[in-house]
Amino acid sequence: MGRHNAFTFPFTFFRQPASVVIPELQGVGFTGINLALNYHASRDFLLRQGPALEYLADGFHYYQPNLAHYPSGAITPNAKDALVDDKMVDGVLEVANAQGFEINAWAVFMHNSALGYQHPHLTVTNCFGNRFLSELCPSAPQIAGYIAGLSADLCSRGISSIAIESLHFHGAHHGEHHERYFLEMSEITSFLFALCFCRSCIENFAGDGQALKARVAGVLQPFLEDSDPWLGLALTKANLANIVGDAILDYLSAREQTVAERYREVGQIAASYGVRTKFVDQAPLIAGSNSAPLDQSWQVGIDNSLIDEIVDIYEPLIYRDSPTQVGEIGGHYRSELQSDITAILRPTFPDNQSEESLVAKVAALREHSIVDIDFYLLDAMRPRDLQWISRAITS
Repeated sequence: MGRHNAFTFPFTFFRQPASVVIPELQGVGFTGINLALNYHASRDFLLRQGPALEYLADGFHYYQPNLAHYPSGAITPNAKDALVDDKMVDGVLEVANAQGFEINAWAVFMHNSALGYQHPHLTVTNCFGNRFLSELCPSAPQIAGYIAGLSADLCSRGISSIAIESLHFHGAHHGEHHERYFLEMSEITSFLFALCFCRSCIENFAGDGQALKARVAGVLQPFLEDSDPWLGLALTKANLANIVGDAILDYLSAREQTVAERYREVGQIAASYGVRTKFVDQAPLIAGSNSAPLDQSWQVGIDNSLIDEIVDIYEPLIYRDSPTQVGEIGGHYRSELQSDITAILRPTFPDNQSEESLVAKVAALREHSIVDIDFYLLDAMRPRDLQWISRAITS
């Protein structure tokens, strides 16, 4: 039947004890949860907590961080961005261990405006010097230290796996509560506008990073002054090289190597604690990903040939309407990767409208030997959604 984890916010266990929640989830057929222990800001309509609108604080640690795990020079969580104790997580782990239930730490790494506002010089910085304060830059040594410290702190707590989300770069349209770009922007312009040229990214590049930064600023001038010259032109490496020059290809390769090194460091830390690494892959959400999302991973600094050698599990967000699309993406991942694969489905709106559709999606994944399927998001599920999940994974 495979492993089936529910992505879960800590609020579930603020309202009900783990001794009640975990047996309920086992009755559905879940074998574990991916528990958000470090998460970003959001406003969510949650059913298990109300119904209620819940406001999640950005970059919040849902436990008491142990700063001894952070190396010298690393930035560390602020006390105001963490719980005052470990009562919640320790209680969940205690019940889970007694019940044979898997607890995985779900952590959001680079999307963190709490730390970004405290350390603006360590955030993604574009060719104009604009800082994306919601996006930490993985090239910065102090951020590498934060990644290592966060990973060690979570892995030391007795979890089974660490679900790694947002350990990469992001696009321009990502991260803030109300984003306003009153200019029509092509995919190419959006990409170049958000391309990081912070000191660390430039230092990691063997070529002339300052010259490339100036070149990117120059090619964006027509967009700033009149109109976007690349509307309708596909965002590809070949098109970027034609527009900016071949140096950008080496620059993109350098940042892919940097991101891979961060994953390598996390993998080594996790292995030392006997913890598996799960790459929560957002490639299926990238514009134009269609049925071959791994082809678009470079846009966020991911080289799958490198990451595939490092992580234990790829966990793509297969958010699609039809079972056929789900099956196509599942087959794509199975054909391109050597890592184990766990699919993530949403049994709810906007992806799913019926029990029959969810059953068919699970069946489509199983046709490609993907039997481990996780479901997002427990806190927002109706009772009927849990029934649909149960029938889908047991059918």
